[in-house]
Amino acid sequence: MQLLAVLLALLVAGGNARLQLSRGAPALPSSQAAVARKALLSTRKTFTQLANSTDVYYVTNLLDNLKVFALHRQQAAKERYDAEHERLSAAMSLTEPGSADHEALERALQHSSEDYTESQVATTEMEEYYYTAKGMLGSKSFAPDCKFLACGENAACHTIDGQARCLCEPCFEGDGFKCRPLPCTPETIGSAFPVRGPMPPGYPKTPRQAIGEAGELQLAVFGQDQLALVLREADGAHLGALVVGQVKGTEVHWGNRQLLSPTLAAFGPTVAGFPNGKLAIGFRDRDADGVGYLMGAQIGKTDPLQATLSSPQPLARNQAQRMVLVALASSHVVCLYAESSIDEAGSVQGAYGSAALAEVLPGGPLKVLGSYRFSEGPRLARLSAVALSSTSLVAAFRAIPPKKATAGQASRELSALWIGLADNELIIDPHPIALEPERGQMWARDLSLVAADTFAYTYEAGSEKATKMAIIKVDPQTHKMSILDGPRRIMQGETSYLHSVSLPNGGTVPATFTILQRPKESSVAEVCRVSPAGRIADCREVPWSDQAVRAVSAGRLLDGRLAVAFADMSGNLLYQLLSGQEHGAMVV
Repeated sequence: MQLLAVLLALLVAGGNARLQLSRGAPALPSSQAAVARKALLSTRKTFTQLANSTDVYYVTNLLDNLKVFALHRQQAAKERYDAEHERLSAAMSLTEPGSADHEALERALQHSSEDYTESQVATTEMEEYYYTAKGMLGSKSFAPDCKFLACGENAACHTIDGQARCLCEPCFEGDGFKCRPLPCTPETIGSAFPVRGPMPPGYPKTPRQAIGEAGELQLAVFGQDQLALVLREADGAHLGALVVGQVKGTEVHWGNRQLLSPTLAAFGPTVAGFPNGKLAIGFRDRDADGVGYLMGAQIGKTDPLQATLSSPQPLARNQAQRMVLVALASSHVVCLYAESSIDEAGSVQGAYGSAALAEVLPGGPLKVLGSYRFSEGPRLARLSAVALSSTSLVAAFRAIPPKKATAGQASRELSALWIGLADNELIIDPHPIALEPERGQMWARDLSLVAADTFAYTYEAGSEKATKMAIIKVDPQTHKMSILDGPRRIMQGETSYLHSVSLPNGGTVPATFTILQRPKESSVAEVCRVSPAGRIADCREVPWSDQAVRAVSAGRLLDGRLAVAFADMSGNLLYQLLSGQEHGAMVV
């Protein structure tokens, strides 16, 4: 009955439109088509349920009869239009052009034409309803044209041998009305593409907006298929920008660049995204001795490629390190940063590691709920973090050793600690773990989630000119950390930077994926398998780029692919989608 009511409503909508036309109202064929299309899309679930019920034959017969009925009405409408057009044209020939009678007959003829056009639109939408419904119910017949099909999400209509059918896009499988993501094959993935805004009116006469030379960047994956990219342009002003993207098959559709601030530079830009379309963004206005700022954003409901940005609000002074943002539950975000107190003479009086808890409010404004200190004493650098759950994270940092260190003093250059969220407050475990306390010169580092309560700590050991990794387990009750394996050397040689990507294992073997940049070589990734006991095994080098890159950031999509944004050595901003086979970390 619900299906019958919807179908009849379509015909009634067309009849009401014709009634309005007969009264002299302007015709809106496109709006009526939109109404019909909305009704069609809103009943997909109904068709899916009916396809699995015992009423399938009844529904198909109903559709067939309704199609015949609609076509008969269309034929009758055409006959009425032809007769009315002939009658009005004859009457106009008997009136003087420009007279009131002649103009009235012209309006009547125009209304008659609009009436017939509206009838054609309603019939076309009815046929689209018919062929789409038949297809969703499993009919082997095909539509004569793509205008008669409304395909599902991640699907498109294609005409093959004169028959229109809905087919799922690459990296998806299904019947064309419901498409499920699946791991892509290498053949479906192309090379790197530039990050550009949408096609403007008049293109190619009007150039597409391109991002300026990028000096720093960070990418966040949020929702099902959305990307948020923040960057600092490497020009004199060093302005920061946000670019929002949405994955469509094997491509990403990007929105236009949105400045974080028209006046503030944005060093160390960082971003975190939430499933509800909210974003948290951080940056500092100078490379050294800068002010750290936080701001929120909300992705538009009607335009998923644009965001409403809140005003930046100052958080901390004397900033020289990149802040780290971690998204947690209920639009809460934790901002980790290093701060210090400086006297009037410019001397450092105290150094701290701080964590600010903030909430992104509806519409994009950001509210700081409180600040906490997780370290006091030595200055901190090279912060990193990863969420263990929706209410907890692990923070890593380098405690810079004093210039005159005491002999035998343990190093804290590879530190990590647990931070939790409860009742709008942060809980900080007071017992951080320290890796390789007997060594120093530990530089770049990054954390990645490997399995439940288990993370990888990957870092550059400067004195050994090597990249090393340790697998660490966090007790969910006591928050005590224990090393399951490592530190192990996974690559020999210097690296300009390293970036780790969390790969929630799901139905695959846990693995780590770390992007590395050796001097004057193409960027590569080191992929390691992690056993159920937390042992590092089968590490191998995976080439993912054919060039050296200046900066890179990546995140995992729901279908297992990796979205990678990077700037080449010339500062060109590019992106690439890597399949499971290409990034080498999807081992079933």
